[in-house]
Amino acid sequence: MLNNELFPHPAFTLAPETLARLQNGVHALCDNPASRGGGKPLYYRFLDSPVGPMIAMASDNGVVLLEFLDTIETITKEINDLRTRYGFALSRQDHPCLDTVQQQMDAYFAGQRQTFELALDAPGTAFDETVWAHLQRIPYGRTCSYGDLAKDIGNGAHARIVGTANHRNRISIVIPCHRVIGADGSLTGYGGGLPRKRWLLEFESVHACSTPLAG
Repeated sequence: MLNNELFPHPAFTLAPETLARLQNGVHALCDNPASRGGGKPLYYRFLDSPVGPMIAMASDNGVVLLEFLDTIETITKEINDLRTRYGFALSRQDHPCLDTVQQQMDAYFAGQRQTFELALDAPGTAFDETVWAHLQRIPYGRTCSYGDLAKDIGNGAHARIVGTANHRNRISIVIPCHRVIGADGSLTGYGGGLPRKRWLLEFESVHACSTPLAG
């Protein structure tokens, strides 16, 4: 498992009791019959990262969610949306997909992976899925403006609705919405917070010229 001390960043470090409370909150959601019954199994695992703890969720078909574990309210909203709109139900069972997620994320944060080889199960509107597919084409170490992304998509897409689809991305880093910036080069609109966005872009810029060991 990745050691956060390799990349110390106090701004993203949670007190142990805070982290335990967040993780227990997710377990409580899983143990709630309303979150468990009758749907497609949604397996989960907590991950360490140099920019704070994360939670990964996967179905039998691939990665469904990869988010920063900042507040139980945010994660609860995501889980409820996946349950009510897409028929998922939380499961405490483990899944091999989560092993792969953890291995590839650890390699990414070690500067040894620039692309991901993960099956994704990311339901959304047709337009959302188009935007997410284009996000995955933005190269590691590069950025793109919302306007340029809209032009690339075509079909009358506008920067604002592209930004909305960007915001609905549930699979952070793997679908790299952090690489989209304002037309003037400013950092805008990242669900994980602008300090994390800046860290990720600077980290990728440093490692972009190195030869990846994987990916």
